[in-house]
Order: sequence, then C-alpha cells, then structure tokens
Amino acid sequence: MYSQQIYKHALYLQHLKHEKHEYKHEGYMMKKTTRAILLTLGLGTATLLAFGGCAGHKGDKHRDGMMKVVKQLDLTSEQKSALKTLKKERKAEREAKREAMKENRKAMRAEMKPDMSQFMTAESFDKAAFKAHMTKKFDAKRKMMESKKETRLEKRAEGMEKVFNILTPEQRTKWIALSKETTKSCK
Repeated sequence: MYSQQIYKHALYLQHLKHEKHEYKHEGYMMKKTTRAILLTLGLGTATLLAFGGCAGHKGDKHRDGMMKVVKQLDLTSEQKSALKTLKKERKAEREAKREAMKENRKAMRAEMKPDMSQFMTAESFDKAAFKAHMTKKFDAKRKMMESKKETRLEKRAEGMEKVFNILTPEQRTKWIALSKETTKSCK
C-alpha cells in the first residue's frame, strides 16, 4: 500500500514536471513568434519612414500637394498673402459643404430605404417592382455622385487657375517643372 502511494506520487510529480516543461516550451514559442512579428512591423515602419512614401508626402499623396510645390517658388509677400486668402476661402467652403452633407446624410439614407409594404402582400412579393424601384433609386444616386465628381473637378480646376494667375511667368515655369518631378517620383 505504501509503495503504491509512492508510485502514484512519483507519477503525479512526473506529470507536473512534464506539464511545466510544455508550458515553458509554449512560452518560448510565443516569445519567438511575438519577436518575429514585432521585428517585421518595426522593419516595415522603418522602411516607410525612411522613404517617406510618394515624393515625401508620407502616404498622403494628394493633401495640399499643390501648395507644397507652390511654396518652393520664392513667392513675394503679396503672393503669399493672396495664397493664404485663397486657402482660407477654400477651407471655409469645405467646412460649409461638410455641414450641409451632415444635414443631408440622414435624409438620403431614409430615402434609399424602400417601403417594403408596397412590394409585399400576405400572399406574394413583387420582385419585378422591387427591382425596378431599386434600380431607379440607384440610378439617381449614381447621377448624383457623378454630379458631385464634376463639381469637385471644377472646384479643383478653379483653384489651380487662381493659383496660376497669382504667379509670375517665371514662377509658372518653375511650377510646371516641379510638378513634373513630383509626378515622376510617384510612379
């Protein structure tokens, strides 16, 4: 009886030792995996920071890209103040547009949700009418998006034209050259 207890105790201790060893081994593997992931993320981040994204824009390729090029043109104080005024006007327009979009968003969402009761009865569902109704709504939304795109392009062209008119002919030539360099480095 005493020998059986010793034997069981020895088996129990061996089992604990084995579990402890597995735990250490799993922890070691977790540490290696964590280190590998952190090393990969660290190298990726370092690479992005070293190269700075497209032409030094740090991943935000288009934000104020034109203004960054214009700043390299040796502007006079009058030109700088005119550009600052232009930038403030554009910012005010964007903020007003953003507020208007916030107000319209809920109405647009409610409008896009169909009243399902017009397509259903207790006995049937009118699939053709539902599809026709939704196609009509999607076409209207598509036209609205195209209209917004055209408006954005028009605003952008107007902004570029205003900046272009502020510059002297020499600055315009330099601006064209700098724009070509930026375009080449982003390809």
